[in-house]
Amino acid sequence: MDAQLCRGLVLNVPEFFADAAFRRWLENDLPKFTWHRGGEIDEWSDVVVLIDPSLTGEGSDSDMPASIWDQIIDMCRMHLGSRQDQQNHYMVRLTNLSP
Repeated sequence: MDAQLCRGLVLNVPEFFADAAFRRWLENDLPKFTWHRGGEIDEWSDVVVLIDPSLTGEGSDSDMPASIWDQIIDMCRMHLGSRQDQQNHYMVRLTNLSP
């Protein structure tokens, strides 16, 4: 077994889940790391995205709406910082919880 540490964030962003373009992205047929099962989006619709630690904008779901992706990258810059030496992607969990 090989275990490696990674860095990550949990962002509670109900405004993303309310955004029509984000909802279309979430519902498209491309694979995602999510608990969403289709249909109504609710508090169990979490999504995990992987961000390249260089923070150049690369990542598993960079095809989501650019304005949302850019906000996720900005939060990584603010809270995690760019890490050229980090070999594992940052993990960012997007939650849809009421404030």
